[in-house]
Amino acid sequence: MTTITPFAAGSYATNRTITQLTSLKSQLNDLSGQLTSGLTAQSYGGLGTGRTTALSAQASISALTGYGAVIDTAQTRAKLGTTSLSEVVTVATDTNTTLQNGLQSTSSNMQAAKSTALNNLNAALDALNQSDGSVYLFGGTKGSVAPVVDANTILNGTTDSSGNKLDGLTTLVSDQVTADLGPAPASNGWLTQTNGTTTVSLTEGPYARRTGAAGAFGYSLSNITASNPTSLAVTSSGSPVTYTVGVNAQPNAGDTLTVTLGLPDGTSTAFTLTASAGSADPTATSSFAIGSTPAQTATNLQTTLKNALANSAGSTLTANAAARVSKDFFAASTDAGTTPRRVYTDPATGGPTYTYPTTTPATTVKQSVVWYKGESGPDTTARASQTYQVGSSATIQLGARANETPIQNVLAGLATVALGIPSGSTANASDAYQAVVNEATPLLASAKSGHSVQDITTDFSLASARMSSAATANTAQQNTLQNTVDGIEQASTEEVATRLMDLQTRLQASYQITASLSKLSLVNYIT
Repeated sequence: MTTITPFAAGSYATNRTITQLTSLKSQLNDLSGQLTSGLTAQSYGGLGTGRTTALSAQASISALTGYGAVIDTAQTRAKLGTTSLSEVVTVATDTNTTLQNGLQSTSSNMQAAKSTALNNLNAALDALNQSDGSVYLFGGTKGSVAPVVDANTILNGTTDSSGNKLDGLTTLVSDQVTADLGPAPASNGWLTQTNGTTTVSLTEGPYARRTGAAGAFGYSLSNITASNPTSLAVTSSGSPVTYTVGVNAQPNAGDTLTVTLGLPDGTSTAFTLTASAGSADPTATSSFAIGSTPAQTATNLQTTLKNALANSAGSTLTANAAARVSKDFFAASTDAGTTPRRVYTDPATGGPTYTYPTTTPATTVKQSVVWYKGESGPDTTARASQTYQVGSSATIQLGARANETPIQNVLAGLATVALGIPSGSTANASDAYQAVVNEATPLLASAKSGHSVQDITTDFSLASARMSSAATANTAQQNTLQNTVDGIEQASTEEVATRLMDLQTRLQASYQITASLSKLSLVNYIT
Protein backbone atom coordinates (compact mmCIF):
# COMPACT_ATOMS: atom_id res chain seq x y z
CA MET A 1 0.00 0.00 0.00
CA THR A 2 1.33 3.37 -1.03
CA THR A 3 1.51 6.08 1.66
CA ILE A 4 1.27 9.81 0.86
CA THR A 5 3.90 11.16 3.24
CA PRO A 6 2.33 14.54 4.11
CA PHE A 7 -0.83 12.72 5.07
CA ALA A 8 0.77 9.78 6.72
CA ALA A 9 -0.12 8.94 10.28
CA GLY A 10 1.67 11.38 12.64
CA SER A 11 2.81 13.72 9.87
CA TYR A 12 0.57 16.58 10.97
CA ALA A 13 1.80 16.44 14.54
CA THR A 14 5.40 16.37 13.37
CA ASN A 15 4.94 19.38 11.08
CA ARG A 16 3.16 21.31 13.76
CA THR A 17 5.94 20.63 16.22
CA ILE A 18 8.55 21.80 13.74
CA THR A 19 6.55 25.00 13.05
CA GLN A 20 6.21 25.75 16.73
CA LEU A 21 9.89 25.17 17.36
CA THR A 22 10.82 27.39 14.42
CA SER A 23 8.49 30.12 15.69
CA LEU A 24 9.98 29.92 19.18
CA LYS A 25 13.49 30.07 17.70
CA SER A 26 12.51 33.14 15.64
CA GLN A 27 11.07 34.81 18.74
CA LEU A 28 14.28 33.95 20.60
CA ASN A 29 16.36 35.62 17.88
CA ASP A 30 14.10 38.70 17.91
CA LEU A 31 14.28 39.07 21.68
CA SER A 32 18.05 38.57 21.65
CA GLY A 33 18.34 41.31 19.02
CA GLN A 34 16.11 43.64 21.08
CA LEU A 35 18.19 43.00 24.17
CA THR A 36 21.40 43.75 22.29
CA SER A 37 20.27 46.85 20.32
CA GLY A 38 17.60 48.17 22.64
CA LEU A 39 15.28 48.57 19.63
CA THR A 40 11.92 46.98 19.12
CA ALA A 41 12.76 46.27 15.46
CA GLN A 42 15.62 46.79 13.06
CA SER A 43 13.37 48.49 10.46
CA TYR A 44 10.22 50.58 10.52
CA GLY A 45 8.41 47.69 8.86
CA GLY A 46 8.90 45.70 12.04
CA LEU A 47 7.09 48.31 14.15
CA GLY A 48 3.70 47.34 12.82
CA THR A 49 0.95 49.93 13.26
CA GLY A 50 3.29 52.20 15.25
CA ARG A 51 5.54 52.96 12.31
CA THR A 52 3.30 55.78 10.98
CA THR A 53 3.33 57.56 14.34
CA ALA A 54 7.09 57.06 14.70
CA LEU A 55 7.86 58.40 11.23
CA SER A 56 5.66 61.46 11.74
CA ALA A 57 7.21 62.17 15.14
CA GLN A 58 10.75 61.77 13.76
CA ALA A 59 9.99 64.33 11.03
CA SER A 60 8.77 66.81 13.63
CA ILE A 61 11.84 66.18 15.80
CA SER A 62 14.10 66.80 12.82
CA ALA A 63 12.34 70.11 12.10
CA LEU A 64 12.62 71.18 15.74
CA THR A 65 16.34 70.36 15.67
CA GLY A 66 16.68 72.61 12.64
CA TYR A 67 14.83 75.43 14.41
CA GLY A 68 17.22 75.02 17.32
CA ALA A 69 20.21 75.48 15.04
CA VAL A 70 18.60 78.60 13.52
CA ILE A 71 17.95 79.99 17.00
CA ASP A 72 21.59 79.44 17.99
CA THR A 73 22.75 81.39 14.92
CA ALA A 74 20.17 84.13 15.39
CA GLN A 75 20.97 84.48 19.10
CA THR A 76 24.61 85.11 18.17
CA ARG A 77 23.47 87.81 15.75
CA ALA A 78 21.13 89.34 18.34
CA LYS A 79 23.84 89.47 21.00
CA LEU A 80 26.40 90.98 18.64
CA GLY A 81 23.85 93.48 17.34
CA THR A 82 22.90 94.52 20.86
CA THR A 83 26.55 94.94 21.78
CA SER A 84 27.31 97.01 18.68
CA LEU A 85 24.28 99.26 19.07
CA SER A 86 25.02 99.71 22.77
CA GLU A 87 28.48 100.90 21.75
CA VAL A 88 26.92 103.49 19.43
CA VAL A 89 24.67 104.68 22.27
CA THR A 90 27.63 104.81 24.65
CA VAL A 91 29.88 106.87 22.39
CA ALA A 92 27.06 109.32 21.66
CA THR A 93 26.32 109.74 25.35
CA ASP A 94 30.00 110.04 26.20
CA THR A 95 30.54 112.71 23.54
CA ASN A 96 27.51 114.69 24.68
CA THR A 97 28.67 114.54 28.29
CA THR A 98 32.11 115.79 27.29
CA LEU A 99 30.49 118.64 25.34
CA GLN A 100 28.35 119.76 28.26
CA ASN A 101 31.28 119.57 30.67
CA GLY A 102 33.35 121.66 28.27
CA LEU A 103 30.93 124.58 28.61
CA GLN A 104 32.36 125.15 32.09
CA SER A 105 35.88 125.71 30.75
CA THR A 106 35.80 126.10 26.99
CA SER A 107 39.44 126.89 26.32
CA SER A 108 40.78 123.80 28.07
CA ASN A 109 38.12 121.40 26.86
CA MET A 110 37.63 122.33 23.20
CA GLN A 111 40.38 120.05 21.94
CA ALA A 112 39.41 117.31 24.42
CA ALA A 113 35.86 117.33 23.03
CA LYS A 114 37.15 117.37 19.45
CA SER A 115 39.50 114.44 20.11
CA THR A 116 36.82 112.50 21.99
CA ALA A 117 34.35 112.93 19.12
CA LEU A 118 36.92 111.79 16.56
CA ASN A 119 37.81 108.67 18.57
CA ASN A 120 34.15 107.91 19.18
CA LEU A 121 33.36 108.28 15.48
CA ASN A 122 35.98 105.61 14.79
CA ALA A 123 34.48 103.37 17.48
CA ALA A 124 30.93 103.79 16.17
CA LEU A 125 31.95 102.97 12.60
CA ASP A 126 33.84 99.89 13.76
CA ALA A 127 30.79 98.74 15.70
CA LEU A 128 28.63 99.10 12.58
CA ASN A 129 30.97 96.79 10.65
CA GLN A 130 30.33 93.92 13.06
CA SER A 131 30.03 90.42 11.55
CA ASP A 132 28.73 87.18 13.04
CA GLY A 133 31.35 85.26 11.08
CA SER A 134 29.25 84.73 7.99
CA VAL A 135 27.39 87.98 7.28
CA TYR A 136 27.70 91.62 8.30
CA LEU A 137 24.97 92.67 10.69
CA PHE A 138 24.26 96.22 9.55
CA GLY A 139 24.06 95.87 5.77
CA GLY A 140 20.44 94.73 5.54
CA THR A 141 20.12 92.08 2.84
CA LYS A 142 23.64 92.89 1.60
CA GLY A 143 25.54 91.01 4.25
CA SER A 144 28.47 89.80 2.20
CA VAL A 145 30.43 93.08 2.25
CA ALA A 146 31.33 95.53 5.01
CA PRO A 147 28.52 98.11 5.01
CA VAL A 148 30.61 101.03 6.28
CA VAL A 149 33.90 102.44 4.99
CA ASP A 150 36.59 103.30 7.52
CA ALA A 151 36.80 106.62 9.37
CA ASN A 152 39.95 107.79 7.60
CA THR A 153 38.29 107.38 4.19
CA ILE A 154 35.14 109.11 5.39
CA LEU A 155 37.03 112.09 6.76
CA ASN A 156 39.93 112.43 4.34
CA GLY A 157 38.66 110.86 1.13
CA THR A 158 40.24 108.32 -1.20
CA THR A 159 40.80 107.50 -4.87
CA ASP A 160 38.47 105.23 -6.84
CA SER A 161 39.54 102.34 -9.09
CA SER A 162 39.85 104.72 -12.04
CA GLY A 163 42.15 107.07 -10.20
CA ASN A 164 39.50 109.74 -9.60
CA LYS A 165 39.74 111.61 -6.35
CA LEU A 166 36.82 111.21 -3.96
CA ASP A 167 36.66 113.99 -1.38
CA GLY A 168 36.01 113.21 2.25
CA LEU A 169 33.75 114.89 4.78
CA THR A 170 36.49 117.29 5.92
CA THR A 171 36.66 118.83 2.44
CA LEU A 172 32.88 118.98 2.10
CA VAL A 173 32.54 120.82 5.42
CA SER A 174 35.29 123.27 4.47
CA ASP A 175 33.63 124.00 1.12
CA GLN A 176 30.26 124.53 2.78
CA VAL A 177 31.64 126.88 5.44
CA THR A 178 33.39 128.96 2.79
CA ALA A 179 30.20 129.15 0.72
CA ASP A 180 28.08 130.14 3.72
CA LEU A 181 30.44 132.79 5.10
CA GLY A 182 30.62 134.61 1.79
CA PRO A 183 33.43 136.74 0.42
CA ALA A 184 36.23 138.05 2.59
CA PRO A 185 37.03 140.23 4.36
CA ALA A 186 33.48 140.55 5.71
CA SER A 187 32.78 136.79 5.82
CA ASN A 188 29.50 137.57 7.57
CA GLY A 189 27.04 135.29 5.77
CA TRP A 190 26.68 137.35 2.56
CA LEU A 191 25.15 140.32 4.41
CA THR A 192 26.04 143.81 3.25
CA GLN A 193 26.52 146.47 5.91
CA THR A 194 26.22 150.10 4.86
CA ASN A 195 27.16 152.85 7.29
CA GLY A 196 25.78 156.38 7.28
CA THR A 197 26.40 159.33 9.54
CA THR A 198 23.72 158.30 12.03
CA THR A 199 22.50 155.10 10.37
CA VAL A 200 23.59 151.57 9.73
CA SER A 201 21.91 149.27 7.20
CA LEU A 202 21.99 145.51 6.60
CA THR A 203 21.01 143.96 3.28
CA GLU A 204 20.51 140.27 2.53
CA GLY A 205 22.84 138.53 0.15
CA PRO A 206 21.79 136.93 -3.16
CA TYR A 207 21.63 133.41 -1.68
CA ALA A 208 19.53 134.13 1.41
CA ARG A 209 16.88 131.58 2.26
CA ARG A 210 13.33 132.74 1.83
CA THR A 211 10.22 130.84 2.89
CA GLY A 212 10.25 127.42 1.25
CA ALA A 213 13.47 128.11 -0.62
CA ALA A 214 16.23 125.53 -0.88
CA GLY A 215 19.86 125.76 -1.83
CA ALA A 216 20.49 128.75 0.43
CA PHE A 217 23.83 130.10 1.63
CA GLY A 218 24.61 132.46 4.46
CA TYR A 219 22.11 134.47 6.46
CA SER A 220 18.70 135.84 5.70
CA LEU A 221 17.41 138.85 7.63
CA SER A 222 14.44 137.85 9.74
CA ASN A 223 14.03 140.92 11.94
CA ILE A 224 15.75 143.73 13.82
CA THR A 225 14.01 145.17 16.86
CA ALA A 226 14.89 147.94 19.30
CA SER A 227 13.83 148.19 22.92
CA ASN A 228 13.77 152.02 22.59
CA PRO A 229 12.50 152.76 19.06
CA THR A 230 12.48 156.48 19.76
CA SER A 231 16.27 156.52 19.97
CA LEU A 232 17.00 153.54 17.74
CA ALA A 233 14.49 153.61 14.90
CA VAL A 234 14.29 150.47 12.73
CA THR A 235 12.80 150.33 9.22
CA SER A 236 12.79 147.64 6.55
CA SER A 237 12.31 147.77 2.80
CA GLY A 238 13.11 146.28 -0.58
CA SER A 239 13.88 142.89 -2.02
CA PRO A 240 16.36 141.62 -1.09
CA VAL A 241 15.27 142.99 2.24
CA THR A 242 17.22 145.81 3.90
CA TYR A 243 16.93 146.80 7.56
CA THR A 244 18.08 150.27 8.59
CA VAL A 245 18.71 151.45 12.14
CA GLY A 246 18.78 155.18 12.69
CA VAL A 247 20.26 156.70 15.85
CA ASN A 248 17.68 159.49 16.08
CA ALA A 249 18.61 160.35 19.67
CA GLN A 250 21.02 159.20 22.29
CA PRO A 251 19.91 155.84 23.70
CA ASN A 252 19.88 155.13 27.40
CA ALA A 253 22.35 152.74 28.96
CA GLY A 254 20.78 149.28 28.75
CA ASP A 255 18.77 149.95 25.59
CA THR A 256 19.06 147.00 23.23
CA LEU A 257 19.03 146.20 19.55
CA THR A 258 18.21 142.56 18.69
CA VAL A 259 19.16 141.13 15.31
CA THR A 260 17.42 137.88 14.24
CA LEU A 261 19.01 135.99 11.37
CA GLY A 262 17.70 133.04 9.36
CA LEU A 263 19.99 130.08 8.73
CA PRO A 264 20.06 128.08 5.49
CA ASP A 265 18.32 125.09 7.09
CA GLY A 266 15.30 127.18 8.10
CA THR A 267 16.25 127.68 11.74
CA SER A 268 17.27 131.03 13.16
CA THR A 269 19.71 132.68 15.51
CA ALA A 270 19.79 136.04 17.22
CA PHE A 271 22.18 138.31 19.05
CA THR A 272 21.59 141.44 21.09
CA LEU A 273 23.63 144.64 21.19
CA THR A 274 23.35 146.70 24.37
CA ALA A 275 24.03 150.42 24.76
CA SER A 276 26.56 151.13 27.50
CA ALA A 277 27.93 154.20 29.20
CA GLY A 278 31.51 152.95 29.07
CA SER A 279 34.32 153.67 26.67
CA ALA A 280 34.19 152.52 23.08
CA ASP A 281 35.77 149.11 22.45
CA PRO A 282 36.73 148.41 18.82
CA THR A 283 36.58 144.62 19.49
CA ALA A 284 33.19 144.57 21.25
CA THR A 285 30.64 142.06 19.95
CA SER A 286 27.73 142.57 22.33
CA SER A 287 27.73 146.22 23.48
CA PHE A 288 28.25 149.66 21.95
CA ALA A 289 29.28 152.79 23.78
CA ILE A 290 27.02 155.81 23.96
CA GLY A 291 29.09 158.58 22.39
CA SER A 292 28.96 162.28 22.94
CA THR A 293 26.73 162.69 19.88
CA PRO A 294 24.25 160.48 18.01
CA ALA A 295 26.76 160.28 15.16
CA GLN A 296 29.46 159.00 17.46
CA THR A 297 27.00 156.52 18.98
CA ALA A 298 26.11 155.38 15.46
CA THR A 299 29.80 154.83 14.68
CA ASN A 300 30.21 152.72 17.80
CA LEU A 301 27.06 150.75 16.88
CA GLN A 302 28.39 150.16 13.36
CA THR A 303 31.67 148.75 14.70
CA THR A 304 29.96 146.46 17.20
CA LEU A 305 27.42 145.26 14.61
CA LYS A 306 30.22 144.41 12.20
CA ASN A 307 32.07 142.48 14.91
CA ALA A 308 28.89 140.72 16.06
CA LEU A 309 28.04 139.59 12.51
CA ALA A 310 31.55 138.23 11.95
CA ASN A 311 31.45 136.51 15.35
CA SER A 312 28.04 134.96 14.65
CA ALA A 313 29.11 133.80 11.20
CA GLY A 314 32.33 132.33 12.58
CA SER A 315 30.48 130.41 15.28
CA THR A 316 26.77 129.81 14.69
CA LEU A 317 26.79 129.80 10.88
CA THR A 318 29.98 127.72 10.74
CA ALA A 319 28.63 125.12 13.17
CA ASN A 320 25.34 125.02 11.28
CA ALA A 321 27.24 124.42 8.04
CA ALA A 322 29.20 121.53 9.59
CA ALA A 323 25.99 119.95 10.89
CA ARG A 324 24.13 120.35 7.59
CA VAL A 325 26.95 118.81 5.57
CA SER A 326 27.36 115.96 8.04
CA LYS A 327 23.66 115.12 7.87
CA ASP A 328 23.72 115.25 4.06
CA PHE A 329 26.85 113.12 3.98
CA PHE A 330 25.45 110.32 6.16
CA ALA A 331 22.17 110.33 4.22
CA ALA A 332 24.00 109.15 1.09
CA SER A 333 24.05 105.47 0.10
CA THR A 334 25.61 103.44 -2.69
CA ASP A 335 22.57 101.14 -2.81
CA ALA A 336 20.18 104.09 -3.17
CA GLY A 337 22.41 105.64 -5.82
CA THR A 338 22.86 108.86 -3.84
CA THR A 339 26.02 110.83 -3.15
CA PRO A 340 26.47 113.60 -0.58
CA ARG A 341 25.05 116.92 -1.64
CA ARG A 342 27.88 119.40 -1.95
CA VAL A 343 28.80 122.90 -3.03
CA TYR A 344 30.28 123.75 -6.40
CA THR A 345 30.66 126.90 -8.45
CA ASP A 346 27.75 127.69 -10.73
CA PRO A 347 29.25 128.37 -14.19
CA ALA A 348 26.39 130.76 -14.99
CA THR A 349 26.73 133.07 -11.99
CA GLY A 350 30.18 132.35 -10.63
CA GLY A 351 28.58 131.91 -7.22
CA PRO A 352 28.00 128.82 -5.08
CA THR A 353 25.25 126.34 -5.76
CA TYR A 354 24.34 122.80 -4.74
CA THR A 355 24.26 119.53 -6.59
CA TYR A 356 24.04 115.82 -5.99
CA PRO A 357 26.89 114.54 -8.19
CA THR A 358 26.18 111.52 -10.36
CA THR A 359 28.69 108.89 -11.43
CA THR A 360 29.41 110.93 -14.56
CA PRO A 361 29.39 114.55 -13.34
CA ALA A 362 30.21 117.74 -15.14
CA THR A 363 33.85 118.75 -14.84
CA THR A 364 32.92 121.49 -12.34
CA VAL A 365 31.43 119.00 -9.90
CA LYS A 366 33.79 117.09 -7.63
CA GLN A 367 33.08 113.57 -6.46
CA SER A 368 32.71 112.50 -2.85
CA VAL A 369 33.11 109.39 -0.75
CA VAL A 370 29.90 107.43 -0.19
CA TRP A 371 30.19 105.96 3.29
CA TYR A 372 27.43 103.29 3.23
CA LYS A 373 27.61 100.24 0.92
CA GLY A 374 24.77 98.14 2.33
CA GLU A 375 21.10 97.88 1.47
CA SER A 376 18.99 101.04 1.74
CA GLY A 377 15.30 101.44 2.41
CA PRO A 378 12.79 102.92 4.87
CA ASP A 379 13.60 102.47 8.55
CA THR A 380 10.31 100.59 8.94
CA THR A 381 11.58 97.73 6.74
CA ALA A 382 15.03 97.39 8.28
CA ARG A 383 14.21 94.57 10.73
CA ALA A 384 12.52 92.53 7.99
CA SER A 385 15.71 92.49 5.92
CA GLN A 386 16.93 89.45 7.90
CA THR A 387 14.24 86.95 8.98
CA TYR A 388 14.78 83.68 10.87
CA GLN A 389 12.34 80.75 11.14
CA VAL A 390 12.39 79.66 14.81
CA GLY A 391 9.24 77.53 14.84
CA SER A 392 6.66 75.98 12.58
CA SER A 393 4.77 79.29 12.50
CA ALA A 394 7.17 81.62 14.30
CA THR A 395 9.69 83.99 12.72
CA ILE A 396 12.09 86.52 14.20
CA GLN A 397 13.24 89.67 12.38
CA LEU A 398 16.82 90.70 13.11
CA GLY A 399 17.74 92.89 10.18
CA ALA A 400 19.50 96.24 10.64
CA ARG A 401 21.05 98.92 8.49
CA ALA A 402 23.88 101.24 9.46
CA ASN A 403 22.12 104.11 7.68
CA GLU A 404 18.92 104.03 9.73
CA THR A 405 17.94 107.58 10.62
CA PRO A 406 18.90 107.59 14.33
CA ILE A 407 22.29 106.03 13.53
CA GLN A 408 22.82 108.62 10.78
CA ASN A 409 22.05 111.37 13.27
CA VAL A 410 24.51 110.06 15.85
CA LEU A 411 27.27 109.81 13.25
CA ALA A 412 26.45 113.31 12.00
CA GLY A 413 26.59 114.61 15.57
CA LEU A 414 30.00 113.06 16.15
CA ALA A 415 31.27 114.48 12.86
CA THR A 416 29.86 117.93 13.70
CA VAL A 417 31.85 117.99 16.92
CA ALA A 418 35.00 116.56 15.33
CA LEU A 419 34.97 118.99 12.39
CA GLY A 420 32.99 121.96 13.75
CA ILE A 421 35.22 122.82 16.71
CA PRO A 422 38.17 124.99 15.61
CA SER A 423 41.52 123.23 15.71
CA GLY A 424 43.31 126.11 17.46
CA SER A 425 42.42 128.88 19.88
CA THR A 426 40.30 131.68 18.42
CA ALA A 427 38.94 134.99 19.68
CA ASN A 428 35.39 133.66 19.63
CA ALA A 429 36.25 130.20 20.99
CA SER A 430 33.51 130.23 23.60
CA ASP A 431 30.79 131.22 21.11
CA ALA A 432 32.08 128.72 18.52
CA TYR A 433 32.04 125.95 21.09
CA GLN A 434 28.52 126.83 22.23
CA ALA A 435 27.34 126.86 18.62
CA VAL A 436 28.74 123.36 18.04
CA VAL A 437 27.06 122.18 21.25
CA ASN A 438 23.73 123.59 20.04
CA GLU A 439 24.02 121.83 16.68
CA ALA A 440 25.44 118.51 17.86
CA THR A 441 23.35 117.91 20.99
CA PRO A 442 20.03 117.21 19.17
CA LEU A 443 21.83 114.87 16.76
CA LEU A 444 23.59 112.96 19.55
CA ALA A 445 20.29 112.79 21.43
CA SER A 446 19.07 110.38 18.74
CA ALA A 447 20.99 107.74 20.66
CA LYS A 448 18.25 107.65 23.29
CA SER A 449 15.45 110.08 22.41
CA GLY A 450 12.60 109.83 19.91
CA HIS A 451 13.12 107.26 17.18
CA SER A 452 16.47 106.29 18.64
CA VAL A 453 19.37 103.88 18.44
CA GLN A 454 18.19 102.60 21.82
CA ASP A 455 14.91 101.58 20.16
CA ILE A 456 16.84 99.42 17.69
CA THR A 457 18.77 97.90 20.59
CA THR A 458 15.45 97.14 22.28
CA ASP A 459 14.21 95.43 19.10
CA PHE A 460 17.24 93.13 19.20
CA SER A 461 16.81 92.44 22.93
CA LEU A 462 13.11 91.62 22.53
CA ALA A 463 13.90 89.36 19.58
CA SER A 464 16.48 87.54 21.73
CA ALA A 465 13.92 87.06 24.49
CA ARG A 466 11.35 85.70 22.01
CA MET A 467 13.93 83.28 20.66
CA SER A 468 14.69 82.04 24.17
CA SER A 469 10.98 81.41 24.71
CA ALA A 470 10.75 79.66 21.34
CA ALA A 471 13.76 77.49 22.19
CA THR A 472 12.15 76.46 25.50
CA ALA A 473 8.85 75.60 23.79
CA ASN A 474 10.66 73.70 21.03
CA THR A 475 12.66 71.68 23.56
CA ALA A 476 9.53 70.73 25.50
CA GLN A 477 7.79 69.66 22.29
CA GLN A 478 10.86 67.77 21.14
CA ASN A 479 11.07 65.88 24.45
CA THR A 480 7.40 64.91 24.22
CA LEU A 481 7.80 63.65 20.67
CA GLN A 482 10.99 61.81 21.55
CA ASN A 483 9.20 60.02 24.39
CA THR A 484 6.53 58.94 21.92
CA VAL A 485 9.13 57.64 19.48
CA ASP A 486 11.02 55.87 22.27
CA GLY A 487 7.81 54.21 23.40
CA ILE A 488 7.40 52.79 19.91
CA GLU A 489 10.97 52.10 18.85
CA GLN A 490 12.75 51.34 22.11
CA ALA A 491 12.47 47.93 23.76
CA SER A 492 12.24 47.68 27.57
CA THR A 493 15.32 45.81 28.77
CA GLU A 494 13.48 44.37 31.79
CA GLU A 495 10.50 43.21 29.75
CA VAL A 496 12.67 41.73 27.00
CA ALA A 497 14.88 39.91 29.53
CA THR A 498 11.82 38.40 31.26
CA ARG A 499 10.27 37.29 28.00
CA LEU A 500 13.61 35.94 26.84
CA MET A 501 14.03 33.78 29.95
CA ASP A 502 10.47 32.50 29.64
CA LEU A 503 11.00 31.71 25.99
CA GLN A 504 14.29 29.95 26.66
CA THR A 505 12.61 27.78 29.28
CA ARG A 506 9.77 26.87 26.95
CA LEU A 507 12.13 26.19 24.05
CA GLN A 508 14.38 24.00 26.19
CA ALA A 509 11.37 22.02 27.39
CA SER A 510 10.15 21.61 23.82
CA TYR A 511 13.57 20.39 22.70
CA GLN A 512 13.68 17.84 25.55
CA ILE A 513 10.20 16.47 24.80
CA THR A 514 10.95 16.34 21.09
CA ALA A 515 14.19 14.48 21.77
CA SER A 516 12.40 11.98 23.99
CA LEU A 517 9.68 11.39 21.45
CA SER A 518 12.26 10.82 18.72
CA LYS A 519 13.61 7.83 20.69
CA LEU A 520 10.17 6.31 21.35
CA SER A 521 9.43 2.90 19.61
CA LEU A 522 6.53 0.41 19.82
CA VAL A 523 8.63 -1.90 21.95
CA ASN A 524 9.52 0.96 24.34
CA TYR A 525 5.95 2.09 24.37
CA ILE A 526 4.61 -1.43 25.20
CA THR A 527 7.33 -1.92 27.75
